[in-house]
Amino acid sequence: MDSFLSDVGDIFSGFPVEAILRSIVVILIAAVIQFLGSRSIRRFARAFAKRKPTARPSQLRGASDDVMAHTLMDDRQEQRAHALGSLAHSALVLFVWGVAVITILSIFGINVAPLLASAAVVTAVVGFGAQQFIADYLAGIAMIFEDQLGIGDTVNLGGTVLGEVEETALRYTRVRDYWGTVWYVRNGTINFVQNMSQGWYYSLVEIPVPYDADLEKVQQVINAAGKDMEADPDCNSMLLGAPYFSAVESVTGTSVVVRINTKIVPDGNQWYVGRLIRQRMKEALDAAGFHIPLDGIQVRTAPVAAEVQQRPGQPGPAPAAPPHHGAQRPPEQPAP
Repeated sequence: MDSFLSDVGDIFSGFPVEAILRSIVVILIAAVIQFLGSRSIRRFARAFAKRKPTARPSQLRGASDDVMAHTLMDDRQEQRAHALGSLAHSALVLFVWGVAVITILSIFGINVAPLLASAAVVTAVVGFGAQQFIADYLAGIAMIFEDQLGIGDTVNLGGTVLGEVEETALRYTRVRDYWGTVWYVRNGTINFVQNMSQGWYYSLVEIPVPYDADLEKVQQVINAAGKDMEADPDCNSMLLGAPYFSAVESVTGTSVVVRINTKIVPDGNQWYVGRLIRQRMKEALDAAGFHIPLDGIQVRTAPVAAEVQQRPGQPGPAPAAPPHHGAQRPPEQPAP
């Protein structure tokens, strides 16, 4: 028994138990720091988002475009807080575990100074081969700090995907389109960002009316229906003004296409407001007697003579009998 214990002691005598225990302590400390730091970042982001100023649409009606844009851009504190929180969390993870790895290497007696010196050369070589990877990170940092987009924004990224931003990471941006598909778009591949959630947004609706309709009456009906929508509590929170008759967009042989404009709050209402305006305007135009014209197509048909293959020695087809009108009088004789 004593010999067995001595053998086990000899095995562990050369094993760096103290270094392993110290490394485990470093890992635990790094995990705790990451947990507490991430929790603090989330709390700060939520507290910062709750302090955002909220401008009601009724307070902005009649304001100039500049005032409206600046006021609504100030309401983007929530999107900026979430985006900066995501950036801070990524930076925290990289810093904490980078320091932890260097500390563990020092515990095992590895000289870190030459590694750090050679790391610069390795970084240059790897960076040259991973230019796209670095470009993704730099583009992500620029997009977040410049407030090009934020979580919850409706965006069109480089003409690739149109949808709502769900995550803004350093390397990629996660977007869910309106079919429910999740897209991961590398930040370095985004040539432009079309953000539909900053400031105010125009909803443009085009409706055809009959060609011979009185456009002044059509304008009166559309403007009156727009005033009713502005006063409607169901639409009040989405509109920054009443929908109004803008101009004639185009003219066809059967109809005149008129445009209806309105400013809206761009919080995902862009397409819903357009559908709602079409519904309300159709109801108002129908009630006023202006029905949306139907494009008619006139089709004329003519009898086609059937080709009959006649064999040699067989009589040809009999001539067609004149139509039988029965008791119908000739058209020149008036009916009794």
